[in-house]
Order: sequence, then C-alpha cells, then structure tokens
Amino acid sequence: MNSPGRVFNIVTFVFTAVYIQIVFFSLSQPVYGYDDVELIELLQTNNCKNCNLQSADLRGVNLIGACLISAKLMNADLEGADISTANLIGANLNGTNLKYVNFEGANLMHAKLGGADLSGANLAGADLRDASLRGANFNNTNVKSADFMWAKYLNNEQKYYLKKNGALNVSGLTM
Repeated sequence: MNSPGRVFNIVTFVFTAVYIQIVFFSLSQPVYGYDDVELIELLQTNNCKNCNLQSADLRGVNLIGACLISAKLMNADLEGADISTANLIGANLNGTNLKYVNFEGANLMHAKLGGADLSGANLAGADLRDASLRGANFNNTNVKSADFMWAKYLNNEQKYYLKKNGALNVSGLTM
C-alpha cells in the first residue's frame, strides 16, 4: 500500500518534472516570435502600441479602431480580420497575410507593407501616405479613395492598378 506521504512525493516529483520541461522548452524558443502578454493586451483593450506580434495568428479577429502604432506584425496572419478605422501609423506588416482584411478608413501612414498579400482586401478610404509597398500584392483589392501620396516602391503595374481602381495621389505614372 502506498502511504499518503509517498503519493504526495510522487505527485510533487511529476509536477516538478513537467514544470522544468515547460521552462526549458520556453527558454529554447526563438526570440523572434510574438509576445503572449501583448497579444492578450491587444485582444482585451484594442490597444497595443509598439508591441511585438510577429507571426501571430490573428485570422478573422475584430480590431475595429485598434491602436497599433509602430506595431511589429511581420509575417503575421490577419486573413479576414476587420481593422477598419484602426491606427497603424509606422506599423511593420512586411510579409503579412492580409487577404480579405477590412482596412476601410484605417491609418497606415509610414507603414511597411513590403511583400504583404492584400488580395481581396478593402483599403477604401485608407491613408497609405508614405507607406512602403515593395512587392505588395493588390490583386482584387478595393483601393477606392485610398490615399497613396508619397507611397514608396510601387512598380508601374501596381501604380496602374491603383489609378485604374480609384486610388488617390498615385504618382509617377501617366495614364
């Protein structure tokens, strides 16, 4: 028969071993992932200035009016999210999946969107002044009344698409 003290010692040993494995595993993780605390803060308060959400899974999340100034969202997945009227000034969205995201009226001034996939996204009325857009995919993107003044790294194909589809202040291409 097992005495209560022996059972307690076994349970304590098992919990200690599991705790050590969790701590070891978390310390061995790469430093470029997102911060759970900041992700929770964003989802609870809709506010996360300068936060690290690299590679975070934010598919379909409701971030209407969120404050994401200077947020690091590189390689995150926001497919189908609603980020309308959000403030993303200076946010880094390089390589991010932004398919079908609603950015209507969002502020993306100075944002980095290099290599971002904006297929099917809604950028109507969004502010993309001085945004960096090298290699961004605008396939079937609604850009009506979106402001692209001083936008950087647009190639002629992107400029043609933007002008043809009602974007504002697209410079460097005559139609």
